[in-house]
Amino acid sequence: QVGQLAFKGMKRLNRIQSIVFETAYNTNENMLICAPTGAGKTNIAMLTILHEIRQHVQHGVIKKDEFKIVYVAPMKALAAEMTNYFSKRLEPLGITVKELTGDMQLSKGEILRTQMLVTTPEKWDVVTRKSVGDVALSQLVKLLILDEVHLLHEDRGPVLESIVARTLRQVESTQSMIRILGLSATLPNYLDVATFLHVNPYIGLFYFDGRFRPVPLGQTFIGIKTTNKVQQLNHMDEVCYESVLKQIMAGHQVMVFVHARNATVRTAMALQEKAKNSGHICHFLSPHGSEYRQAEKQVQRSRNKQLRELFPDGFSIHHAGMLRQDRSLVENLFSSGHIKVLVCTATLAWGVNLPAHAVVIKGTQIYAAKRGSFVDLGILDVMQIFGRAGRPQFDKFGEGIIITTHDKLSHYLTLLTQQNPIESQFLESLADNLNAEIALGTVTNVEEAVKWISYTYLYVRMRANPLVYGISHKAYQMDPGLEKHREQLVIEVGRKLDKARMIRFEERTGFFSSTDLGRTASHYYIKYNTIETFNELFDAHKTEGDILAIVSKAEEFEQIKVREEEIEELDTLLNDFCELPAPGGVENNYGKINILLQTYISRGEMDSFSLISDSAYVAQNAARIVRALFEIALRKRWPAMTYRLLNLSKVIDKRLWGWVSPLRQFSVLPPSVLSRLEEKNLTIDKLKDMRKDEIGHMLHHVKIGLKVKQCVHQIPSIIMEATIQPITRTVLRVRLNIAPDFTWNDQVHGSVGEPWWIWVEDPTNDHIYHSEYFIIQKKQVITKEPQLLVFTIPIFEPLPSQYYIRAVSDRWLGAEAVCIINFQHLILPERHPPHTELLDLQPLPITALGRREYEVLYKFTHFNPIQTQIFHTLYHTDCNVLLGAPTGSGKTVAAELAIFRVFNKYPTSKAVYIAPLKALVRERIEDWKVRIEEKLGKKVVELTGDVTPDMRAIAQADLIVTTPEKWDGVSRSWQNRSYVQKVAILIIDEIHLLGDERGPVLEVIVSRTNFISSHTEKPVRVVGLSTALANARDLADWLNINQMGLFNFRPSVRPVPLEVHIQGFPGQHYCPRMASMNKPAFQAIRSHSPAKPVLIFVSSRRQTRLTALDLIAFLATEDDPKQWLKMDEREV
Repeated sequence: QVGQLAFKGMKRLNRIQSIVFETAYNTNENMLICAPTGAGKTNIAMLTILHEIRQHVQHGVIKKDEFKIVYVAPMKALAAEMTNYFSKRLEPLGITVKELTGDMQLSKGEILRTQMLVTTPEKWDVVTRKSVGDVALSQLVKLLILDEVHLLHEDRGPVLESIVARTLRQVESTQSMIRILGLSATLPNYLDVATFLHVNPYIGLFYFDGRFRPVPLGQTFIGIKTTNKVQQLNHMDEVCYESVLKQIMAGHQVMVFVHARNATVRTAMALQEKAKNSGHICHFLSPHGSEYRQAEKQVQRSRNKQLRELFPDGFSIHHAGMLRQDRSLVENLFSSGHIKVLVCTATLAWGVNLPAHAVVIKGTQIYAAKRGSFVDLGILDVMQIFGRAGRPQFDKFGEGIIITTHDKLSHYLTLLTQQNPIESQFLESLADNLNAEIALGTVTNVEEAVKWISYTYLYVRMRANPLVYGISHKAYQMDPGLEKHREQLVIEVGRKLDKARMIRFEERTGFFSSTDLGRTASHYYIKYNTIETFNELFDAHKTEGDILAIVSKAEEFEQIKVREEEIEELDTLLNDFCELPAPGGVENNYGKINILLQTYISRGEMDSFSLISDSAYVAQNAARIVRALFEIALRKRWPAMTYRLLNLSKVIDKRLWGWVSPLRQFSVLPPSVLSRLEEKNLTIDKLKDMRKDEIGHMLHHVKIGLKVKQCVHQIPSIIMEATIQPITRTVLRVRLNIAPDFTWNDQVHGSVGEPWWIWVEDPTNDHIYHSEYFIIQKKQVITKEPQLLVFTIPIFEPLPSQYYIRAVSDRWLGAEAVCIINFQHLILPERHPPHTELLDLQPLPITALGRREYEVLYKFTHFNPIQTQIFHTLYHTDCNVLLGAPTGSGKTVAAELAIFRVFNKYPTSKAVYIAPLKALVRERIEDWKVRIEEKLGKKVVELTGDVTPDMRAIAQADLIVTTPEKWDGVSRSWQNRSYVQKVAILIIDEIHLLGDERGPVLEVIVSRTNFISSHTEKPVRVVGLSTALANARDLADWLNINQMGLFNFRPSVRPVPLEVHIQGFPGQHYCPRMASMNKPAFQAIRSHSPAKPVLIFVSSRRQTRLTALDLIAFLATEDDPKQWLKMDEREV
């Protein structure tokens, strides 16, 4: 029934769809479908989508939040088309389909509410690169559809490889099923691609050759003989015009493919001119009906001059540099038949479904920006373009015509009849992709990186065709799995990345760890070469002009070249719109990029279409690169630079320079009013203090006053108040109260919240000590509810005069606040006395106890150094003692020494031992019941919430073991309880918990004990045991302990030495941050304690389960998943 709804209106499937139906619709197998263009591959994708949906139907209801389907389309244009196509088809099932590309961003909420995402390879790569934060998203993916897989050999192939490798490794590590469906045109080495996609060749691999074309294709090859360049071009134009005219006369539409964006306009104009001159223009015109007039209106609205000029004669152009709405308009007009001849670039061939009876490829020389020269048009492109000829829904047959130079003719003939295998381009971007995996935490050492490469298409092809990848025949025979070669590759790239400071690579151990720089590069999709440029040129003292110059040199812009015909216009733009210097000027490409970016910010108009398209590309990428630089500066803790970059990134987003009035961000105010505000230098603060009628008079426009006033109050602004509290002499706790002080308007602010950046800067040392990102929610603004941030920052002596807390809006220019922390009257805590030094004493034998019955209680012969040093004070004196020493240094023996002192000297009195947890009380009871009660004959009693003995047992007890709360309750009525008055010693274990929420109970117990002993005139000895303390002296003063009874050893004085490794993790949100720690924890176990027991502490009950499950998943990918199980499976 689910299938019926999606295939509504279709009677039967075609041949290809019928053959693959069983595998696609009723199994979970990975599949690779190779079939000619137009054979209905999209419907096969539909079958797999329906199979997935059917698995999540319960009682007739689709469980929509259990799965996600991702469709990766090679072009934005195709992604838009596929989104519409699947939306219509899946609407009856209530499935939401959304596009996620550079043009269409989605919020987190939208992504969660969507069941199917249509995206481009780059976008999906970025989404899955984000640290395990979007885990929820990538783990919900159950079906990944890759369209046009044969793009593996193009520049964008590596992105596909990294997506597939990441998906396959996720399947293995999380043991969850993700089905992969690859769709491609006919390719020769389909077995290699099947191996790469982990397709079972006997079940999931389907290869249909040219005979399965739904529309037969006639192919014509025309070779131009002249070698003179100018004549060649003229001949090509003539031959092209003749071919086009022939088709038009027969009543067909034609697509002419050229290989440069500006060539589309040139060719279209030439064809239009030839048609006019030869008097054939009437054949190109579209019948003028009401639909045509509608279309004409739409075209006239376009900003693209060439579109407007070409349309009336039935011609048009299409290329990736055009604006999105223009591209869509042309596609619609061509499919409705208003355009007869469409001159376009190859982007249109990659899947945008347009009807054309005939296609003409004019010229086969294509400009490769990377090489800076012309190369031959790839055979896959030719096949793809020919695939667009004659679409099944329109024609009986199609025609493909290729016009090339005579010497290339045989080349294309042989290629189209016997095809070449497609190779991998992964090596070129190995550095970027390896960095992304290290930043994500999926690759942590050389061994894992070598394994990761084995999931790529590169690995499949290196084994099939080693010579192409520089591997000699001999090397391949010696190392058929290419382990050594892959390791060599990884080490080389590791060194490169380490040199660029994007990762830390320890060659000795082979470990990789990510750095802030590498993470930023991965999240913002910045290339390795660009980061190298930044490392060389970027420092804390650059101006805005310098930053733009650095951004212009990024590798992302390498394909933008200066064209001869643009120089004049670039000069004009430089003079009219550039506010900052543009080094390199109009002759250099980085100068051109700088000019275009500044013109974009100044909202300058351009005429040449190539400049308009370059400008859109530059703006889109520059915004991302400046954001990345902002993160880098923030991580390097440069305050002035961070501020400059955050502002510059908003300048690019808003297309407004930082010095104009912030009110220009509101579209409701007329430009004349804004100019007047700037002339009169009316700042936001001045406007806030003025009445609306005053503003109206100043602007000679009475009614506008109210509107200006409203806008002024809608600019986000906050009021900050900071209180500081020194914790130690070097650490300061700051409580920052942030109150919103603006009016919320959904049209201006959206409906969620306003994001801000906040940082604490030290103006004298030019350093940021703390930074964070926070959001002021809409409801907080409406209710004026303040928000509290608490953080700690370091301070240094001599004290600086002040720090600044700076808050800057993430989206709004001119929205910022500063709060000054003044250190004039700050009183720091006293300097702490030094730790007790551990003396180099001869270890004391246990015979020093002087009583045989005590000596037999111990299994050792000598006390350890700490026990030796405190022995005399505890065993031979009655003074109060505070012992601070690290865990495991034998403090329990110290407690026993103090108890023996009571047994020796005051046999009728009682000893009380207070432990903070019931579990610790139980542990002590089990031990002392045997050693003290059975062997010494002294009575030991447990007194906790779980166990309450009768009064007689307590009265007879020599040693009471209890918890603070219980002893507090018992000792409250001490007058009526004689046993409380008989206490001679109070031992408080873990007394450092005074600083905890249970601290007050311990305070009350000690104060009450002192009070009781002053009444009964019997001294009670207090012994406090704790870990090493910072302010031991304060605690000792409160417990009446003199210098003789105070022992506070350093944390490093341990009987067993301890090595501490601290790893910090970025990430604001708790769950993703905890998730990103699991892999490093697993690595730590492997490297530090592969065979010994390990304890892992986490911060919540839920996390114990999540971490354990992740560790099991990591073990599953090891050679021996049961390596941690140290017992026979039968015993388990």
